[in-house]
Amino acid sequence: MPIQVEHEGQTITVYTEDEVTAKVDDEVKGLKVTNQNLKDEKKELADKLKAVDEEKRQAEEDKARADGDLEKLQRLMDEKADEQRRAYDKLISDIRKEKVGNAINDIVTELGAGGTRNEDLRDLLKTRFEFDYDNESGQVTVAGDGITSLDQLKKTVQESGRYDAYLAGSQASGGGSPGSQGGGPATKSLKDMNATEEALFARENPEEYQRMLERT
Repeated sequence: MPIQVEHEGQTITVYTEDEVTAKVDDEVKGLKVTNQNLKDEKKELADKLKAVDEEKRQAEEDKARADGDLEKLQRLMDEKADEQRRAYDKLISDIRKEKVGNAINDIVTELGAGGTRNEDLRDLLKTRFEFDYDNESGQVTVAGDGITSLDQLKKTVQESGRYDAYLAGSQASGGGSPGSQGGGPATKSLKDMNATEEALFARENPEEYQRMLERT
């Protein structure tokens, strides 16, 4: 239970770590529920509007047929075909995005060191290579630097040395790291490192980092 503490004439409520964690978890759950409710409401509204549009178009088609208005009927049919084509193109695009994203995430999750280095590795792969999804074969394709398959890409990430700074179990530097050489001394001073570089260096080389702090 929270306790009340008097401090400088004011009563302050102090929570335990578990209570704070539970409170934050409850708030996060509440936000997720609210967000999901908004998504559901948005989808429900979109479905209703789509149903109204479809009923309206169907009524126009029925009237055009009854009146023998072939020109209007053709226009309505063309509009329906265009809408179906756009829906199909969107579906293919969404599938491609999901499949490509999953393939990259699988490689990064399996090989990456975790945390921000996984994010950096993911961004690097997206920048250096072109990914696509072949709907007929159901395969994700990759191109760039002589790579033609996901297996080749995975092997390159593991063995080329170019991505070692982002891999699990590796202490090598590169691609935005602070310049530490396999756990050795830094090649940059602390003032020349950005926040990400300094944090990474401190995590991988705590003793050297402390010595550099003492010298500043």
